[in-house]
Amino acid sequence: MMDKLKLMRTFMLAVEEGSLAQAARALGISKAAASKQLIELESELNTQLINRTTRMLKLTEIGESYYESVKAVFSAVREAESVVTQSLDKPSGTLRIASHRYFGERFIINHIKEFLSLYPDLKIDIELADRFPDIEREDFDVLCGVSHEGPEHLVRKRIKTIRHVLCASPEYIAEFGMPESPDDLKQFHYITHSFRKPDTILSFKNDKEIFLDYVIRLNDAQAMLQCALQGLGFIKIFNYFVDEHIRQGRLIEILKEYSEPPKSLYIFYKQQKFLPNKIRVFIDFLTKKLDS
Repeated sequence: MMDKLKLMRTFMLAVEEGSLAQAARALGISKAAASKQLIELESELNTQLINRTTRMLKLTEIGESYYESVKAVFSAVREAESVVTQSLDKPSGTLRIASHRYFGERFIINHIKEFLSLYPDLKIDIELADRFPDIEREDFDVLCGVSHEGPEHLVRKRIKTIRHVLCASPEYIAEFGMPESPDDLKQFHYITHSFRKPDTILSFKNDKEIFLDYVIRLNDAQAMLQCALQGLGFIKIFNYFVDEHIRQGRLIEILKEYSEPPKSLYIFYKQQKFLPNKIRVFIDFLTKKLDS
């Protein structure tokens, strides 16, 4: 097909330039090569397209019809290329985002007005849920705010470093006391997330682990936070959930000296030869917001 298009382009330029010599110059080939291509095209079509004289080229009747069709083909090619070029310059279409709930509320929803002002031809479709969806089957463009490494067939990009925080309300600490070691937590009420597997083992630095029974298990980190604020027990949660609450004194961090090493927070997307520009600009935008 590529060879056929090359022959068709030589024919079209020969007609438009009025001579094979001019067409050859436009194509950067010799006149003999252009003539050979024209003969090859006519041979493949089994018809004569041009009557040649020493001074000019004149289309046959079928050549005139063929020329109009060839012009339409290359016009469509240019239009298709224009669509791609415009898409690269100006992202458009629908960007489907999956995000862990609180991460999405804080780092995406809070900045979505600015993002859409930069890329007004985009539409945004967001699902906020504490789960790891099947990106391919559910047709998401990106998944944000996940600390798990995820399946190997997805592209994983680190966007932020975070850490787990153990905390409880001042009222809870006043009633039950401040734990001095991880083992002391066995006497406390533990509020956990059902997405964690297993969700009854707490890890600390130096690979220390303790088993805890839970008093409340939820499938939403924001709900865990609300339970802790109400003094129902302690939670293990990422620092970006609770930094402000700790600064304001609504929660107290416990056993900070035993904290696990920091973790990476990722954005995931499908492997593809050419990353769509709508995904590229979103990742760049989100990364800058997380760095600021």
